[in-house]
Formats: sequence, structure tokens, C-alpha cells
Amino acid sequence: MAHEVHQRILRPATPEEKARHEEIRRQIEQELPELQNWARGVASRHQERVAVGTVFTTEEAKVLEAIDTYAAKHAFANRGAVVREALSKLLGIEIARR
Repeated sequence: MAHEVHQRILRPATPEEKARHEEIRRQIEQELPELQNWARGVASRHQERVAVGTVFTTEEAKVLEAIDTYAAKHAFANRGAVVREALSKLLGIEIARR
């Protein structure tokens, strides 16, 4: 699909639109605690997964744990440093350290 250029038309909201938007914001604020409790409940039922912005399977979590352990034992700053070092050795190239 070709890239299409869309130009936004900006205009001030009408008083009715402003009132509707404000009502929607209030409803969301009222529902937020209930949604947070729901999310915590779901997460507690899936403790075999590790949440880090993304949910990982048990197998993926083991890989991350291994990378973290390796980083700690070899004085790497983070997972990215471990990955850069592994790629450097795998590809036989020098990768700049951060």
C-alpha cells in the first residue's frame, strides 16, 4: 500500500463536543480503579509469566533470567550489553560498547 499523506484539519471543539469529552474523561476516571483491580487480578492468576511491559511465557522468562545472571556474573550493565557481546562474538565483528 502506498504511503498516503493525510492533512489534519484543526478546529476548535464546539461547546457540545467539549461537554461530551469532559463527560467521557470523568467516566474513565471513575472506572480506572476498577480496571486496575481487574488487571491485577488477571496478572495474579498468571504468575508463571513475567511482566516487563510485555508478557513472556515461562520459557522466555527463563532465557531473560539466564541473560540477567550472565550479565551480573560478567559485569555487563544490562541485557542489551550481553546481546551486543554475543552478536560481536557470533559475527566476528567489533561492536562499540556503550
